[in-house]
Amino acid sequence: MSVTSPELLAQLRAAISRGDDATAASLARVVLAGDPGHEATLAWLAARARQQGMVGEAQAWATRGLAIRPGSSALRFQLGAAQAAAGDLAAAEASLQAVPVAAPMHVLAQLWLGDVQARRGAGAAGLRTAARALAMAEQSGLMAERASLPGDVRVQLDAAMATLHEARADVVARALDGAKLAPEERERVLAAFAPHLGRSAAIPTHPLQQPSFLFIPGLDDRPWWPREAFAHLSAIEARTDEIRAELLAVLAEDVGFAPYVDMPDDAPAAPMWGALNRSPSWSGFHFFRHGERIDANCARCPRTAAALEALPLLRIPDHAPEALFSVLRPQTHIPPHTGVINGRLTVHLPLLVPADCGALAVAGEARGWREGECTVFDDSFVHEAINRSGQTRVVLIFDLWHPGLPEPTRAALAAAIAAYGAFNRELGLDDPMQE
Repeated sequence: MSVTSPELLAQLRAAISRGDDATAASLARVVLAGDPGHEATLAWLAARARQQGMVGEAQAWATRGLAIRPGSSALRFQLGAAQAAAGDLAAAEASLQAVPVAAPMHVLAQLWLGDVQARRGAGAAGLRTAARALAMAEQSGLMAERASLPGDVRVQLDAAMATLHEARADVVARALDGAKLAPEERERVLAAFAPHLGRSAAIPTHPLQQPSFLFIPGLDDRPWWPREAFAHLSAIEARTDEIRAELLAVLAEDVGFAPYVDMPDDAPAAPMWGALNRSPSWSGFHFFRHGERIDANCARCPRTAAALEALPLLRIPDHAPEALFSVLRPQTHIPPHTGVINGRLTVHLPLLVPADCGALAVAGEARGWREGECTVFDDSFVHEAINRSGQTRVVLIFDLWHPGLPEPTRAALAAAIAAYGAFNRELGLDDPMQE
């Protein structure tokens, strides 16, 4: 097999980089004269021809290369892209699907494949493919490099994103159609979803309010809320002693607790949590998880479960309530983080608080816990907690709706969030409301 000199290839790359098309094309032919199966050069020539509208020539270059290198994913992708440009959609789909998952060109092949499937009338399949391609583009860093990508790749990325946004907008709109909302409240819910639908987003006025999923405009942006604003919390505070007794019993058994943070090491958020990931240093004994009642744990702590059920908890199908004993072991620091939505408030009922424990800090303001007295805060603000003591700290955590949301708006948000999450999960994407 012929070997092309590194100097010649360097000249070709330099000509391509500076946009000297004529010189690059001439050098490419010199490369192929010495190495007829040079994969990168053949792929570049195929892409160049396609981008210039010469789809027949593009197919010829790709076909020529595949005759020599039948296993080339780059050439297989170029052939599929050229076939798509020529309108030979069935052949294009077959070629693009043949690009292996492990191949560097797989993300691009999936982008083109989603477009081809949509053009063939397989809208649902095209949407799934587009969503998968966008997720891979994000994970691989392709989205971050978007400005430096070739124009045809940017076009495909934009088209896939537009397809996904349109489908999500339809999901949210259908979820709201049954809601009895005043027009301004419907607009408020749509404004919260705007960044996920390709529209301009409302921006929090407080720099430390950073919900990771939904920012609902028009709500009081207080990091800390006065306990006196929630008269119904008196009932659960009055049951502190019996709740603590049930806590001590399950702590003694040490069964049913799970690390609060449990994610793959390669998850985007894993580096932030560091040693807390899958660690017993911060664990939870859940009564509700992602909206599901954990019957076994509720049976072990019936008084706690009854006290929780009596509250107007945040309820969203597949997502809320979330309620648990949150156990922070000695010398453990929960790093700064934010919750997913500013439409809820988080309540801590402190049960075991060592004298020298530490504090919960929300938006930079630290406050200690006092056993039996509820603390209410908005976890869409940056917050952190620390137990500096040599003993375990435990609080009962649960969530309430933000009092600034009328009841119909709460129901509409719950329906829209549930529908959006189900849509994402159906496409194999992350559900951004699940923490």
